[in-house]
Amino acid sequence: MKSPCIRYKCIRCCLETEMLLQREDIDHLKRLGFDSNYFVVNRDGWLQLKNHDGRCVFNDGKKCSIYAYRPEGCKIYPIVYDEDKDRAALDGDCPHRDEFRISKIKGKIVISLIAKLEEEKRRRRK
Repeated sequence: MKSPCIRYKCIRCCLETEMLLQREDIDHLKRLGFDSNYFVVNRDGWLQLKNHDGRCVFNDGKKCSIYAYRPEGCKIYPIVYDEDKDRAALDGDCPHRDEFRISKIKGKIVISLIAKLEEEKRRRRK
């Protein structure tokens, strides 16, 4: 069964994205031929996907041009990290969040990804 994102042709998560990138995501996209200056912005030490015309640089207004190669955070969305509760949660901004479930494995992936992103940010600040 297709993901709700594809089924509904939803790009909500690509609009005004603040998607964090890990070094692995950046290196992978660079190997595909993209210059990091094209898709990465540094905001207070956090590396994020750039926006252009209000959406992710890889979204053409209808779909993601790198869907099969998208960053880890994009793959697990709408599961995000809830700082207040210190756990994985479904993003309230996702209009189809009720069609997703947080499995133990995906919850652990989110926690692991956050730890990795925080460590990478810490190393950049040294």
